[in-house]
Amino acid sequence: MSLVAEITDAPAQTSAPALPFAVGVTTDFDAVRKAWQALIAEAPHSGYQLLAWQETFQRHLGTGETTCIALVSDAAGRPQALLPLTIARRRGVATASFIGGKHVNFAMGLWRPAFARSLDAAALRSILGEVARKAPAAIDVFAFANQPLAWAGQANPLALLPHRLSPSFGYHLALGPDAEAVLERVVSSASRRKLRKKERALADEGAVTFTVARDAATIARFTDAFLAHKAARFAELGIPNVFAELGTRDFILAAAAGDSPAIELCALIVGDEPVALFGGTIAAGRYSGMFNAMAPGPQQRHSPGELLLHHLIRHCCERGLTVFDLGAGEADYKSHICDGTDALFDLAVPVTAKGQAAAFVQDMAGQMKRRIKQSPRLWPLIVRLRRLRGRLSA
Repeated sequence: MSLVAEITDAPAQTSAPALPFAVGVTTDFDAVRKAWQALIAEAPHSGYQLLAWQETFQRHLGTGETTCIALVSDAAGRPQALLPLTIARRRGVATASFIGGKHVNFAMGLWRPAFARSLDAAALRSILGEVARKAPAAIDVFAFANQPLAWAGQANPLALLPHRLSPSFGYHLALGPDAEAVLERVVSSASRRKLRKKERALADEGAVTFTVARDAATIARFTDAFLAHKAARFAELGIPNVFAELGTRDFILAAAAGDSPAIELCALIVGDEPVALFGGTIAAGRYSGMFNAMAPGPQQRHSPGELLLHHLIRHCCERGLTVFDLGAGEADYKSHICDGTDALFDLAVPVTAKGQAAAFVQDMAGQMKRRIKQSPRLWPLIVRLRRLRGRLSA
């Protein structure tokens, strides 16, 4: 059975179908700024869907791609949904996907709840068909990855289309006003005692402090340390470094600046040196972890990354946040500290014959990747082979 929902009539369509809503497309963030803010007030979203995050990302990392923001409005012109997309050629296929690419753990549109509940698969195909017809560049296929099945209690309407489960889950932790009670719920007393001992060992080397970057100099220092440590770690693991893309540093610096930053940077500092770093985005009471890194060296035996997570969780509880997530992807530290998962799905909607072929390939590759990642035998083998490749390359 095919897991793609084809828009069979889009390429030949000469006039817009009669629909109970209108679909407009623009490349200009300013043109939808007011509608975006109106939808954010009602639509379930994460920090990745904030206008500041999306606009900053596209300005620094969206070069060479075509911005394609689709706004769905009702008959009275009131905004009902917004899909912030980008169009890029991948292996010769014009692919429309959500802005952010691999830097986004949860890729979503903004859907007014009542409107989302009113949709069916045919309506969704019509919306995407209109986007393809009005897009500023040709689209062969819509490829949407890391789509939550539900968010903040609302079902994702895109799940009405044929889809497949994503290779990985998202991981989250429910927070509360008592940070210590939250940590006690997910971390054993023996593990907490061991971690306190490790923090005391770090303190022997210098004062241990948890610091959130607020000024430009600290933001730049944390960003540079993160990028350097992450590059070394990816090389060690034999994994392509997604943060090596030109513009990444400028994106982080810009997104972390200002009174209401789209990205918040923090670090565990020993003496004067950041030994563990973390970056995340915050919206609607939820802290979404984007990236982390640890300084190489003997201090790693004291688990500075884990210590930083505990400090950050306490900080989130003090601020009244209700959910802390570590994004998608398998890692021991995620399953050890998180007590919930977010089911994710991927879907491909072809527009052309070329898109149909690409969607089939994506579907097969996605299913295989999921089988490997969820296999207790195959995934550890892949991790070991990557690390061997990294050591050989080094």
